Amino acid sequence: MKKLLPVIALLIFGCSEQQTKPQSHLEPVYSKQYRDHAMTAIVSLSETNLPSSGKIILMLEIHTPAGTEPTFPNIGNKIDPFSLGEGYTEPVQTLPNGKQMYRRVWQLLPSLPGKTVLQPLELSAGTDSITTEPIPIEITSLIPEGTDSLEIRDIAAPIELLPSQEKKRRSIYTVVGSLFILSLIPFIIYLLRKPKTVAVTLPHEAAFQALENLPENTVERIHELNRIFRTYHEARFGLPMIGKTAVELAVVLEDTAIISFLERCDDIRFSNKVPEGFAEEAEQFVRAYVEKTMEVPE
Repeated sequence: MKKLLPVIALLIFGCSEQQTKPQSHLEPVYSKQYRDHAMTAIVSLSETNLPSSGKIILMLEIHTPAGTEPTFPNIGNKIDPFSLGEGYTEPVQTLPNGKQMYRRVWQLLPSLPGKTVLQPLELSAGTDSITTEPIPIEITSLIPEGTDSLEIRDIAAPIELLPSQEKKRRSIYTVVGSLFILSLIPFIIYLLRKPKTVAVTLPHEAAFQALENLPENTVERIHELNRIFRTYHEARFGLPMIGKTAVELAVVLEDTAIISFLERCDDIRFSNKVPEGFAEEAEQFVRAYVEKTMEVPE
């Protein structure tokens, strides 16, 4: 019983379990694709409505024929009143269609709250050129509304208790706390002795459950099918797929059907346009792949 009392006290006074928020999937809030002959450009923003303490991740991606290097704009002249934070340039990648992909990423830091516009960007590669559309952005203040209004508050200090009253209050709190702890002892003993059962969900079971709850919107349906396929393949075969592009996975995957499916999902992710009939085709592909490769318990 002496060993059990510290555990009881910890459960009563020190256990305040807070559920950790899951990290949101890093999907861009704004993404638009432009094309001029053999040149393709994709502009993505992580946020378009953010507090003044936040930041925007701006990504420019340009696809050009092999040997044609694109020209990126001077971002510092186009982002007023934002300032530039950290940024980086990714290594050039060769796409399955033979084109080369150039990608640069910047952090945009807001200054004052209000509505502003990200100015059009001029991109070029060889004889092809693209001018992007302006993007409206709204910065909200961290200061709550109405804090500048007058508020009447009582400045009088609370009445202090007499020593005898303080002693009586502490005694009451001690008795009530002791009775509460003693009443919990049988319940805690029951919890400690109760065997714990952990339900194990196989990867294909989780995939089939998710396939039964697909969203109606075709763009959202393709995003969910892409997530279901990647999550199942990663859990079933141990190959990390979450957060990787089809180009990165093409190096380690040998199945051309899987690579083609992931490439089309990546294209829809940036264009937000689903070809006619592809939603049904994608669902059939994912369902058939899970049925073909699912783990059968012995």
